[in-house]
Amino acid sequence: MPRPDKPLKYDANNIIGVHGLKRDIDCELLNELMSATGTIEDKFLESLEEDRKALQLRGEYWNEEELKMFFLSPIFKIANLRESEKIDIFYERTLSWEYADKIERVVCDCLLAKPFGIYAPQTPYFFLQEFKKQKQNEDAEGQMLLAMLISQQKNNDNKPIYGCYLQGKFWVFTTLHDKNYCVSRAYDATQKADLYQIIYSLRAIKQTILRQWFS
Repeated sequence: MPRPDKPLKYDANNIIGVHGLKRDIDCELLNELMSATGTIEDKFLESLEEDRKALQLRGEYWNEEELKMFFLSPIFKIANLRESEKIDIFYERTLSWEYADKIERVVCDCLLAKPFGIYAPQTPYFFLQEFKKQKQNEDAEGQMLLAMLISQQKNNDNKPIYGCYLQGKFWVFTTLHDKNYCVSRAYDATQKADLYQIIYSLRAIKQTILRQWFS
C-alpha cells in the first residue's frame, strides 16, 4: 500500500497555480456543450439501459480496463465520436513537454485527436481521464489538465481544448482556452437523465471540434 503522506503525482491545484490558470464554473463554451440536447436512437436504448444498470451494480468493482470495455466503449459508439480523417479515438498514449527545464510526461487514458498516418494521434482535441482506485497517489483531474496544457502548447492555434475526468460513476467536463479553465458539475452516469446528457455533450464536443478545426 502507498504511504498516506505520499504526494500526488499529478496535483490539479498545483498545476492551476503554477500555470496561472483561472478555474471557473460559468463559461459560455462549456455551458453550451452541457446544455446540448438530442435523442437516443431506438436501436441503442436497450443496450444503453443494460450498461447503465451494470455500472450501477458493478462499476465500483471494475478496474480501468473493465470500465473501458464494459461502459466507455459502448458510450463512445453511441456518441459516434469518430470522423474519417478528422477525429479518431486513442487509448493509453503518452504526451510530454519540457517545462522549467524539466521533462514532464503524462499517459492519456483516452483522447480524441486528428489521426496521422495509419493510426497515430496528431492534433489532440479532447481528453478523458479516469480515477484509478488502485493508485491512491493519482489525481484524475490533474492528469487530464496537464495533458490539456501540453496539447494547448503543441497545437499552438489558440483553439480550446476539451476534457473530462471520471471519478467512479461521476463525469466532470472541462474546457481550457488560453488561461481560462472551466469545469462542469458532476454528472452521475448511473442516472438516466445524466447519462443521456453525457452522450449529448460528447456529440456536441465532436460537432464543435469539426466546426472549429475543419469549417
